[in-house]
Amino acid sequence: MNSLLENRKSLHKQVVDSQMQFEALDTQLRELQPLANLGMAWAMTAHELNNLLTPIVSYAQLALQNPDDAELSKKALEKAERLSTQAGKMLEKVMLLANSEKTQTKVCNLTALLDDVFGCIGRDFSKDKIKLVMAVDKELCITADAGSIRQVLMNLLLNARHAMRKKGGTLSIRAFEEAEFTRIEVSDTGCGVDPDKLHHIFTPFYTDGKKNGNGLGLAFCQKVIESHGGCISVDSQLGCGMHFKILLPKE
Repeated sequence: MNSLLENRKSLHKQVVDSQMQFEALDTQLRELQPLANLGMAWAMTAHELNNLLTPIVSYAQLALQNPDDAELSKKALEKAERLSTQAGKMLEKVMLLANSEKTQTKVCNLTALLDDVFGCIGRDFSKDKIKLVMAVDKELCITADAGSIRQVLMNLLLNARHAMRKKGGTLSIRAFEEAEFTRIEVSDTGCGVDPDKLHHIFTPFYTDGKKNGNGLGLAFCQKVIESHGGCISVDSQLGCGMHFKILLPKE
């Protein structure tokens, strides 16, 4: 009997000790979380800056290569300057995301945002044998942080173009209002993803073994959309392209 009592006391002590160790570890993890968020923020920043620096360099080179064409050089440098300003603002946005602060939103026109994105990308999709299909009302507006949503759209469009770079295909962009949300859909007819791997697609640093990319673009997209109180999802079949769906609250 005494032996059983001693065993119970010993077991109780082990449980209490384990609980205290768990609580101490949980406290340490909570203290380290800001550093983890900061590291993720800088990784995302590097990814997004690369998306912006590519066209900045291209426009600067265009101006340098055409010194006698004042009008062309002026337009190229103006676009490079606009993208540089956007890059600076993007740095601020990513750091805000890392701190999980509420996103500051305003009403903005979705077609205007898409026009900005295509202007930033620079290269015409038709040159890659990609047909663009748009179904977006020119008057459709969303309540969002324009800079952050612009980056989300740029990520999705660049990914779609990369998926169709070899054989071409169709890029479809649709947007319409639902009861309490605005739905934005971006679809391509590229290589697609194995459905068994789809649950990893928004995981930071997940690249599916591919050499290009660092697995942060879609993680950034998800973080941005969730910071707006919305959600992003994807459907895909290997060889049948990708279909992204974004839901953003109307207010």
